Amino acid sequence: MRSTAGSSGAVSSAMRIGGPFAFLIRCGALALALASFVEAAPAAEDRTLRSPAGGEVRALVIGIDAYRHVRRLEGAAADARDIEGALRGAGAHDVTALIDDQVSRAAVLAATQALIARSGPRDLVILSLAGHGAQEPERVIGSHPDGLEDVFILPGFSPTTPEGSQERIFASEFNHLIKQFEGRGARVLFVADTCYGGGMAREVDPRAGEMSFRQVPTYRLTVDLLTPIATTSDEMLSALDFERTAFLAAVDRKTKSPEVRIPGVPGLRGALSYAMARAIEGGADADGDGRTTAKELFSNVRQVVYQLSDQRQNIVTTTPPNVDLSTNVVFETTRAVNLAAAPTISSPAEPTADAAADTERPVRIASLDGKSAAFAGLARREAAFEIVRPADHPDLIWDPASHDVVAWGDVIAYRVDMRDLPSVIDRAAAIRALKQIAIKVPQALRVIPDDALHHTDKPVEVEVSDLAGRALILFNLASDGTVQLLYPVASDSPMVAKPAVRFPVRVRSPFGSDQLVAVTSRARMPALEQALAQLDRKRAALQMVAALRRYAPDDARIGSAGVFTAP
Repeated sequence: MRSTAGSSGAVSSAMRIGGPFAFLIRCGALALALASFVEAAPAAEDRTLRSPAGGEVRALVIGIDAYRHVRRLEGAAADARDIEGALRGAGAHDVTALIDDQVSRAAVLAATQALIARSGPRDLVILSLAGHGAQEPERVIGSHPDGLEDVFILPGFSPTTPEGSQERIFASEFNHLIKQFEGRGARVLFVADTCYGGGMAREVDPRAGEMSFRQVPTYRLTVDLLTPIATTSDEMLSALDFERTAFLAAVDRKTKSPEVRIPGVPGLRGALSYAMARAIEGGADADGDGRTTAKELFSNVRQVVYQLSDQRQNIVTTTPPNVDLSTNVVFETTRAVNLAAAPTISSPAEPTADAAADTERPVRIASLDGKSAAFAGLARREAAFEIVRPADHPDLIWDPASHDVVAWGDVIAYRVDMRDLPSVIDRAAAIRALKQIAIKVPQALRVIPDDALHHTDKPVEVEVSDLAGRALILFNLASDGTVQLLYPVASDSPMVAKPAVRFPVRVRSPFGSDQLVAVTSRARMPALEQALAQLDRKRAALQMVAALRRYAPDDARIGSAGVFTAP
């Protein structure tokens, strides 16, 4: 790669890759995920959550896996328990959690009305939903630009029975309820970890098996006994019509929200709920002043979700038009005084206590045809691996016919011979380890124009933002585990003056997955630069993780973005 940094600190780069991108690099594709290098963030019980206005923190948390008439989910109940645990662990006492069979339309409305009655002018109210969404034709003509309104689906919902038809809540009904909170002077943080539309950033490779999405396919009601509480004026409201409410949605109205795997956490989860739980614990407080602004919250959660979903998910955030995101404080987190008094709850969401041991667990690999004999004689390179069946939710699926390697719906490497498979396994283990740190201190990093599957010769840019006055290291981990140092090299200045820089790339073979990693700090990182320079052009995925753990400074931020390519 040839890069230059002008006196202003602007980084300009003509990157060509010999891999999916042509980054002016020496080896084939790029591909990485994140780094695991610093001590874990303080535990939730070390902090107290406060309303910035001085009132109480109150919450209603809903999570539904156990749908009786539509497809079950796997991680929404755990999402609710995680957020409940984070809130209680941070000292919030007025927390109502409705999970699975506890959830009904009557229960949700009753709990919300009771919460409204308890709320006052200085309170912060957190409303969190995790479960299936859907869309129905609008009931008030002209209330939605596309003629469809969003619906939150409850466990007993059925489109074919009178009772089941009532087990859903329209988004406009939540608008109606939020207006009542605002009428009492409370601030509201509304988190919707669900989805309504049917699009995706990238199509799922059929060899990967079915993925879990939080969206119910289109249905037709044969009978509808639901009488909404929303008025016609409620139907016409948008998120911009509220005065004290911040909204976070897992995806836009046209995109599916996947349930994802989070390193160190069993099963599948919702990336938005996981990110919010960590933010409640203080993880979004970028400057450590104990005050999480809207900008800090949105930036942190957006990047964490982007990374955990392997760039399939971009959250939507909305605040009132007159809100200054940089100064508006959503909540405060301060050191707790009386730890013994803070109620706690067991949460399935946090990584295991020994994160290093968890990330060293074997990579699970399966042959697409289910024949383990395909791996006869396969020896580990660095990472341990375990041969499983395709139905056992493997980390990697190898297609013995095409020799492609598929991971979570994406082809991450094409035409991989058996002798090169151990390097791909090492890369999978490295990515798993890297993700655990990036979700704690994420650096904003994004693929432009989008996160679709990019084809031969398509120009793509990688943007690193929130960068002014920080040192930058940018590198890539190729699909075969090759480390590629991209910046700084030669005469490049590691310090960047501009708030954002873009690196242009162009798609070239070999195709698959390239994942770029940006590490930033307030001061230059010479030890890490040197360590990565020594690994440059080598298949050294796990050595790269070790270098990050050892040499990344305490104030480092790490971000990653995958670029998925095909002929």
